[in-house]
This record gives sequence, C-alpha cells and structure tokens, in this order.
Amino acid sequence: MRETTLIFGPQADLLGTVTFAADAAASPPPFGVLLFNAGVIHRVGAHRVNVKLARALAADGVATLRCDLHGMGDSLRADGRLSYKDQVVADLRAAMDVLQSTTGAQHFALVGFCSGAMPSYWTAQVDPRVSAIVMYDALNFITPLSVLRYLGVRLMRHGYGPKAWAVWTRVGLRGVAAVGAQAARIFTKGARFTTMQASSAESVDEEKVDRRTLGRGLLALAERGVGVMVFSAGTDFSAVNYADQLRDALGLRQARNPRLLFTHLHDIDHAVTTRVAQQQWIDTVQRGLRQLAPLSSQAASPPSSS
Repeated sequence: MRETTLIFGPQADLLGTVTFAADAAASPPPFGVLLFNAGVIHRVGAHRVNVKLARALAADGVATLRCDLHGMGDSLRADGRLSYKDQVVADLRAAMDVLQSTTGAQHFALVGFCSGAMPSYWTAQVDPRVSAIVMYDALNFITPLSVLRYLGVRLMRHGYGPKAWAVWTRVGLRGVAAVGAQAARIFTKGARFTTMQASSAESVDEEKVDRRTLGRGLLALAERGVGVMVFSAGTDFSAVNYADQLRDALGLRQARNPRLLFTHLHDIDHAVTTRVAQQQWIDTVQRGLRQLAPLSSQAASPPSSS
C-alpha cells in the first residue's frame, strides 16, 4: 500500500489523500473510490473509518481518494458562486478527475457517510463515471410498522407490574395518536427528510427530498447500470428498526433490480463507535462494492461540466 496527499481542483484549493496498492503501477485499478466528509468531520471519517476502509480496499487493488470538500478539514472555502448542491457535485467531480489522472481509474464508487449520501446521489445523476454509490445512514423515513416497533420496545421496557399499567396506558394512547398522525402525513402529504448535517440554510432547503421521488431516482440509477447500496445502522431504534423499512418507505418493496441493494445492520451505531462496529461497516461496504462496482469496463469520458 502507498499513500500520497495532494492538492487538486480548478483553483488548487481542495486537499485529499490517495491510497493505492504498492504494485498499482503495473495496471490501473478496476475502479476508484471516493471517501469524503460526513457533516463537518475531517476526511479521515468518524473514528478514522475512512482511513481503515481505504487501506482495506488497497489490499483488493482498489484505489481511493479521501478528501475534504470546500470549507471542511484542510480544504479552503469555496468562492460562493455556486449553490451548495452544485459546489459539492463540482468538488466530487474534481476528485474523480485527480484520482483518474493519478491512478488510471476510469470508473468510481462514491461512499456517502450520513450527509455525504445525497452528494453521492446527485453526482451519480450527472457524471457517467460513477458506477456505484453507497448511501449510509442518511435516510430516516418512518413507516407505520417502524413506529409500532419503536413504541413496542418502549412499552416492553416498563415491564408488567401494577405500576407499569399506568405507563402502558399513557404511552399506548400517545402511540396511537402518533401512529395516526404519522400515517396521515405519510400517505397524504408525503414525508420528507433532512440529512443529519447541513452546512448552511441553503443546503437545508436543497437536501429535503420527497421519499417517493428519491425512490424513483434510485431505481432509475440502478436501471441505468449504476449500483446503489442503501445502508442503515440499527441501534437507534427510533430511526430505522427493521430490514425492509427503507424499501417500504421509498416505494421499492417490489423493485428487485440486482443493482439496487438495501442493507441493515441492527447492531451497529450510526457513528460506528466500537472497533467491532467499524469492522462490520468496512466489511459490509467492501462486499457491496465488490458486488456493484465493475471489475472491468471500457473507459468512460467525463461529460462537460458546463
């Protein structure tokens, strides 16, 4: 394995670290992987998980670039001429450019951790070099079943003694009201979500996405040949608490495209705090990339950025 840190981008104001196999000069990697900020966390990722994933992928002969987007980590602020959405897409396209010129990779997978999920999705829509995206734990769409499961767990914690019945009744009544309200919101107005981290008031508005619209967009990517992995953590039982919750919420229960994967690990936390959780997260992402990213294909030319 070798690593080198470099400055890149049209204004030379972005910074990232390339990791690749020691013998990579013999042939270009089958694809490259971009790892970047989750919220305002430095490019190393939560608990350095990006570093660990990059080095694990190097052992598979896969090159990575872990980089800081504009205004984060060691990268400079953007000049403000672009919207948040357009700026992060431009940053990720510049990252693909430099990884392509450095390692010879022609196709790329984007691993979006938390608030990096939507930028990965946006970039895949406009750049044909993106062969796969991983959207990790950014979607918090509830369903009637997920609400009932959460309330059930809360009630079970109170036990069955006489003193617990008052709690059961109170929580149960609140739960029925909550389920009714949430069901009405889901089936009439359509639930919306905001990713867990936003960089500005503008980005909050742009990161709100209708669940059904997003579901159709993800399926369209898969049908175009782009691998999509929607990956959720499960220890926050109030968010995603069963394996098919996001399939159901996005209207993709019947979609069985092999390029569209849903993965749920019930025993890891969002920030992959423990070493066990980190290893599970890395193993899951590696398996997803092996399944979704192309092992070999013809070179793709980046479209015009105009």
